[in-house]
Amino acid sequence: MNLSKAVEGYIVHKRSLGMAFRSDAVRLRAFVRAIGNCDMRFIKPVQVRQFLDGTGPVTYFWFSKYHTLTAFYRYAIARGYCSKSPLPINVPVKPEKFQPYIYTNRDMKRLIEAADSRHRHVWLLEPSTVRTLLLLLYGSGLRISEALHLRIADFDADAGVLTIRETKFFKSRFVPIGPDLARVLCDYMKRQWAGRTRTDATPLFGTHKGEPILRQTAELVFKRLREEAGVSRSKEARYQPRLHDFRHTFAVVRLVTWYREGKNVQRLLPHLSVYLGHGRLQDTQRYLTMTTELLKHASRCFEQYARPEVPHV
Repeated sequence: MNLSKAVEGYIVHKRSLGMAFRSDAVRLRAFVRAIGNCDMRFIKPVQVRQFLDGTGPVTYFWFSKYHTLTAFYRYAIARGYCSKSPLPINVPVKPEKFQPYIYTNRDMKRLIEAADSRHRHVWLLEPSTVRTLLLLLYGSGLRISEALHLRIADFDADAGVLTIRETKFFKSRFVPIGPDLARVLCDYMKRQWAGRTRTDATPLFGTHKGEPILRQTAELVFKRLREEAGVSRSKEARYQPRLHDFRHTFAVVRLVTWYREGKNVQRLLPHLSVYLGHGRLQDTQRYLTMTTELLKHASRCFEQYARPEVPHV
């Protein structure tokens, strides 16, 4: 069995089970390009290791590729496409766990001010579009892909509800938003689409030409905005703040608020999971650890402020 045919059959098999299987499909097709469309029986371990290692340091992406190939080879061996897996037995040590960036109110003020101070001729997007998109991500916890795929028909201004259609895990959901955020979206729509023909299929967020916004465009604009606003980790940090970190910020802020209000966070966690559109409760539970660490850090900062005479480690 040649590699390309086996990979495409595996992708079809996974999707027939109801899985989106997008990221894994991309990794598997990259594997075919790297190895070549050869007979699976003749793929050598050194070739697989070169694909896994790439040219940079070991990251979590190494393990993503490794787990994707492990599952693929289980499928291939079970069907007799090859007799054994060429994947390495010994795997490298995982890098330090990635920590999302949690935006503060001060960060948001800087980002909004930077967006409002720009002019359209030096932007790929209208400043008002950037501003509204950031406020939506910060105030709703949507994935950036969900926000960019919104259509005008998906926003019920009277009820203050967004309809997120056929997103990750093929799930749709309703996302209620507060009145302030709803007004921001209404004002943006009036400004963005004033004097233009629009239908229910018109994108809620568009370029100055009225075209849908690509994720790559949004990421590039945010990178420039973040640098101009001075919102960053230390220069030595491997990862800088991302658009997706607004989703983490939303979840952490909600959990911290519940803690401070004395709410039963464990009981409320499933509600947050549904709101965020997570496929599993475990995907939301990881925010609990992050929130606990954040609260400990906040407590230490407060104690240093309130009792500066006490030494702290």
